[in-house]
Amino acid sequence: MKIETYIITWNREDSIHLTLFYYLNFGKVVLYDNFSDDRTREIAEAMGADVRLFGRAGQLDDQCYLDIKNHEWKKSQADWVIVVDDDEILYHPNLAQKLQQATAQGVTIFRPQGFSIYSDRMPLESWLEVQTGFLDDKYSKLCCFNPQKITDIGYIYGCHEVGRRFPQGVVNFSNDLYLLHYHGVGGVDRMIRRHEKYAERLSPLNRRWGLGKEYGDTPESKRKWFQIQKEKSYSFQSLLSLGE
Repeated sequence: MKIETYIITWNREDSIHLTLFYYLNFGKVVLYDNFSDDRTREIAEAMGADVRLFGRAGQLDDQCYLDIKNHEWKKSQADWVIVVDDDEILYHPNLAQKLQQATAQGVTIFRPQGFSIYSDRMPLESWLEVQTGFLDDKYSKLCCFNPQKITDIGYIYGCHEVGRRFPQGVVNFSNDLYLLHYHGVGGVDRMIRRHEKYAERLSPLNRRWGLGKEYGDTPESKRKWFQIQKEKSYSFQSLLSLGE
């Protein structure tokens, strides 16, 4: 069985190894890099990812993100594609086996249960070293599907959901996977620094439509928000045995 993973990234030299360490276990990884000016591409290439540039240097443009996630997988000959951001882990304790079973059962697309991860700790070798967070339907993204059966995924801005008439093709859902979103790890200062860089890079389209406007919130409001998320978090270690 052939699994391909498509990932969007920018300036993740502190964590791209964690993401690639996970997904390279399943097969080919295509990493779309938005002109990182740190060591992200160097690290990814050394690990064996197929690294490709996209968009414009110095600009965060949600339309470019949409174009990648909606179309780049369409020529894939894989049995399954996984389309994620660089801090998202599609999880099952036996993921390849689960996808094999899903194929036999006629499943063509997964609606994983989203999970937001928060911790002051930054993992060293695996994202799964950090296991505190909470269920979050915002991240229940349709990020894993059979490209031979799904003809259009139809993500809308943010890629947290799809348009009304999507997905298209032979659509048979399953939901027994988790999508772990590690956007809240490494402490609030790490998040604040990254958001400041995002705010500087917002494209004219993003500014016009208010996409990413939360990156411009004050550091004080982000500290309060981060603390609330941490207080909501709990250990989800028991969930990692899902399906065993």
